Amino acid sequence: MPNKKAKPAKPQLPPEEALYQTLSLCRKAGKLVTGFDAVEEAVIKGKAWLVLTAADASPKTVARMQQSVGDLVDVLPMPLTQAQLAAVSRKPVAVYAVIDRNLGALCYQKLEQCQNLKNKEEISE
Repeated sequence: MPNKKAKPAKPQLPPEEALYQTLSLCRKAGKLVTGFDAVEEAVIKGKAWLVLTAADASPKTVARMQQSVGDLVDVLPMPLTQAQLAAVSRKPVAVYAVIDRNLGALCYQKLEQCQNLKNKEEISE
């Protein structure tokens, strides 16, 4: 019998890199909305499952987003800055929305791994 070599275990990614790759996956799947107005519209139309803000987003922007859509979906901060996320969104953007339930749950899971969430709640349906 041929000797099968065991594949080496995949190296564990840092949590921030895993979140970055998840957001990149969302964009490639066409399930990531960027920009304040577009995100607000997606939430109002009932398409968005999760709203994420960059770490260096202006407090006024975060407060406006919480006020306008905070009752409809979770608005959560990310540990990534606009500069780090510029490759995903093709420009510096402070507000993101995930419009797929499963990808939203995956982003939520990656945020938990970053220990960026203060309280653990399920994504509202």
